[in-house]
Amino acid sequence: MKLAAATSVGVLLPHTLTEAVARPYVGGQGKRSNIIILLFDSMSARHLSLYGYPRETTPHLSRFAERATVYHAHWSAGNYTTPGTASMLTGLYPWTHRALQFGGLVRRDLETLNIFYLLGDNYYRYVFSQNLLADVLAAQFGADVDEHLPPTSFSIGGNDLLMDKLPNDRTLSWHTFQDFLFALSPYLPASLLGGYLNSVNSLRKTRYYRAGKVPGHPYGAPLLANYNISYTNERVFGGVAAEIQRLSAQSSRPYLAYFHLYSPHEPYKPQRRFTSLFVDDGYRPPFKPHHPLAGNFSDDDLLHKRLMYDQLIANVDAEFGKLMDVLEMAGALKNTWVIVTSDHGQLFERGDHGHGTNLMNEGVLHIPLLISAPGQDKRQDVHVPTSNVDLLPTLLLLTGQEGPSGIDGQCLPGFDISTDSERPIFAVQAPYNSAFAPLKKGSLAMRKGAYKLIAYLGYPGFEQHFELYNLEEDPEELNDLFAKEPAISSRMRDEFLAALQRANKPFLLS
Repeated sequence: MKLAAATSVGVLLPHTLTEAVARPYVGGQGKRSNIIILLFDSMSARHLSLYGYPRETTPHLSRFAERATVYHAHWSAGNYTTPGTASMLTGLYPWTHRALQFGGLVRRDLETLNIFYLLGDNYYRYVFSQNLLADVLAAQFGADVDEHLPPTSFSIGGNDLLMDKLPNDRTLSWHTFQDFLFALSPYLPASLLGGYLNSVNSLRKTRYYRAGKVPGHPYGAPLLANYNISYTNERVFGGVAAEIQRLSAQSSRPYLAYFHLYSPHEPYKPQRRFTSLFVDDGYRPPFKPHHPLAGNFSDDDLLHKRLMYDQLIANVDAEFGKLMDVLEMAGALKNTWVIVTSDHGQLFERGDHGHGTNLMNEGVLHIPLLISAPGQDKRQDVHVPTSNVDLLPTLLLLTGQEGPSGIDGQCLPGFDISTDSERPIFAVQAPYNSAFAPLKKGSLAMRKGAYKLIAYLGYPGFEQHFELYNLEEDPEELNDLFAKEPAISSRMRDEFLAALQRANKPFLLS
């Protein structure tokens, strides 16, 4: 099976890429390649010039793409961190792994279906996540991780996270203390004393995130929302470079390094040299009427937020370019796969902003995916719709590991000729639904070929509401075809409802 897999890869890839993929399979000999996953939180493919966005936000990612496989129709399986990240790490859709709520966890009986466990001791498995929700998920897989850096490792202003003080059970300490007793968010419960103490402490640290207090950051330093943990991207990317060089220097076994970086997540605080970008460029996105299930953001507010988000993406892109240059010069990328992606996108339309919203439009689902093989020197573009549940089985193929049965993902096109290009892919947003009950309330999406179906279920007035778009002809989702194309709509709806029924079956009362 392994030799057959290596052969199928060789059919599709350039010569330099073929050698890199096939190397692990040759008689079980040869040195396995390192793997670096760089995940940029909330980075929407819709805002990257790499994918045709009118603003030149990503010149360095575009340069990197010239030696990578670039996926143009790649979806997250969720529209916020918890379900999106869990799906990438497990190869399972949210309606399967059930990490549905903010800070939710993967089903206990499925938690060994994670990339760290499946790669096994052949790899040194390393995790650094600035996003606390992703860090909690990584902690659930802690028995399968060799090294797990705290989220505040490269922050400024000190580390006040209690979950870092109780590393033996980061998940329990986060749920018990960090996001309960000492929460700063008005949307989360907190004890009267704990919330007060945390607020007092946050005032002490304002010098690290207030406007004008951090050199080169006129809006203040970037900030982990709700926790007042400040950082600068130059410090974080410098830390990532040092960690990769340290990992590359060890010779005992190859490594898998997963870096989940917070920017360009809001609040948007780019460096000074990026704050003049795009200000007078005249760009205006297409007008989209406010959606009944959206927030209440004005069009002017969304334009302003979009501008700062685009500036921050350009800031992150510049740091990424420096990181790649440093690692190349140090020789740290030899025999190394580099994967660039995100956990979800960001929305600036229809009266809504951010992610984790009720809406499931492309801004929040369409994410970047670039995979550069060791020694790759040519670009390859893939336009077939793919999902982030596909990354886990692809990495298992590339490393010669046995793939588990029962996962939802399949190997990415470009790496396996058995890929089903006609299959549907799904995305799920259901934070109001119990993780232990059938999905009855939430926003879900299905893409098959050019068509995308959005299903809004269980909302007042939207108990079962569908929208249909042809993304090839209408990439901005301006023309809802659900009532106009009844044959296609009926076929897509029936296929979606059948898939939902199968996903719900294990949770139905007998």
